Amino acid sequence: MPMSERLDAARILSRYRRMVLLGRARLPLDAARRLVGPDCAYHLYFRHASARAGLKRRRRRSRH
Repeated sequence: MPMSERLDAARILSRYRRMVLLGRARLPLDAARRLVGPDCAYHLYFRHASARAGLKRRRRRSRH
């Protein structure tokens, strides 16, 4: 694989990683964890937990 292709692949991977961490791209938690790596996975856990809590709150509010 030529160097330019490796650089393009690294650039694209970095963009997707940033999009996942910012919450712009949604992936299953396991896939996102593999993409961002263990050093940033705690951001995903925090976002995943708060998203699930938000869904529970929305459901409760919509019933009343």
